[in-house]
Amino acid sequence: MKAATPGCTYKEFLACKPAEFAGNEGATATLQWLEKTEAAIAISKCAEEDQVMYASNLFKEGALEWWNTVLQAKGRRVAYAMNWEEFKSLVERKFCPEYEKEQMANKFLSHRMIGVDCRGYTSTFFEYARVVPTLASPEPVLISRYIWGLIGEIRNIVKAARPRTIDDVVELANTLTDELVRTREEDRKKELAQKITQGFRTGNNNRFKSRGTGQSSSPPVCRNCNKKHYGQCNIVCNFCKARGHREEDCRKKTRICYNCGETGHIKPDCPKLVKTTDNKGKPTEGTTKKNVRAFQLTTQEAELIPDVIAGTFLVHNVYAKALFDSGANQSFINTPFCQALNLPLTTLRQIFTVETADGSSVDIDKVLQEGKIELLGHKFSANLLPINLAGFDVVLGMDWLIANHARILCDKNSVPPQEK
Repeated sequence: MKAATPGCTYKEFLACKPAEFAGNEGATATLQWLEKTEAAIAISKCAEEDQVMYASNLFKEGALEWWNTVLQAKGRRVAYAMNWEEFKSLVERKFCPEYEKEQMANKFLSHRMIGVDCRGYTSTFFEYARVVPTLASPEPVLISRYIWGLIGEIRNIVKAARPRTIDDVVELANTLTDELVRTREEDRKKELAQKITQGFRTGNNNRFKSRGTGQSSSPPVCRNCNKKHYGQCNIVCNFCKARGHREEDCRKKTRICYNCGETGHIKPDCPKLVKTTDNKGKPTEGTTKKNVRAFQLTTQEAELIPDVIAGTFLVHNVYAKALFDSGANQSFINTPFCQALNLPLTTLRQIFTVETADGSSVDIDKVLQEGKIELLGHKFSANLLPINLAGFDVVLGMDWLIANHARILCDKNSVPPQEK
């Protein structure tokens, strides 16, 4: 005769933290509660004669009221004498009604993966499978049903692999989905890079024309000549003879010297300032400052000036709004943009005093050496002085244009550099 199992106390059973059950959670929650309670029974090594008693003590609210009617109808002795399988069957018949199982069966048969949420699809799939086990067994049927619901990009690959277990199917589906997400992201970045590069080549200042969207193909109204046309304006300035602006908007004509107050030149080129400097004699030893010109322009101002070109390219693999300015004799990088790159700066042996168009000046003692620039598939480097710029991330001045044999073609609104 088989000896009785020593079992456990109710306190030891509660130490496994079994969940309470109210009976209003639905079929899926009912099956999950039965599974967790059965696990607690196994862990606590509960005796067979105590399993129904311990489990039924977890009932509350509607479930407790139903169990009390069962005890009255069967009697406590008979009710607690049921084995675990009989108890499970009784609970499922009460809290997993047939109409809800039919609904779950329909959802299970039509369940499909949405987008690339493979893990969400898998979780819901097994919830439905627990409610309708007859539709999810044996395992080959479960595998076939799971593969059928996958998205088309990975379904045929998983099917061709012929996995033997459902765990192998789920693991392969998750791996292929993650790879699909990475591929889509890479394609999106390449497409964006191509659009930006194309916009730079056509001189549209990073403004892309939408095609096939029903928009009018009529050219925009030029703010210089008030006529409709594409590209660079052909109007000629009567003062500097350059194309693209009127005489009253000429940048060279409106230059004001903040040293003498006269027009036609700026403070660094002022002849009176040169004479004053000559009268002072030679600079004292230890002088470490060097004057630099930097004409800070906004995006709107850059569009009106023919001898500057604006565009977008990669700086250390980050897209940056850039200005090619022949009026600046050094190259600069916007301070917030430089800080975002989080690259080390080098201390200059010689301090640069930067003179701007408004006559103000600022001392710079740091430089971003060998800044990596990628332009139209070519790679360049530039020494960039950090300064607060208005509307641009990078300004490439004469030092970069000369070093790379680049020219600003005003008629084509482009800068064709030669790779070093």
